[in-house]
Amino acid sequence: MAAGQAGQAPGVVKVRLSGEPGDIEVMTEIRRLPRGRRRVIETSAPYPNRRDPGVRVYVTLLVNGGQR
Repeated sequence: MAAGQAGQAPGVVKVRLSGEPGDIEVMTEIRRLPRGRRRVIETSAPYPNRRDPGVRVYVTLLVNGGQR
């Protein structure tokens, strides 16, 4: 995964999704997590992948710890 950036708040996770547009749309349904465990802060517009087919979308989440 990714390491936290300097100055990034605890619990903030930045995710890059890459794939076919329809598949990405399904994956952005991260909102299915229980309400108290996540909050989608930002979802970017789809960008065409540079070297591969499909698109990429960037999602910034705020996640609360929970039982693992």
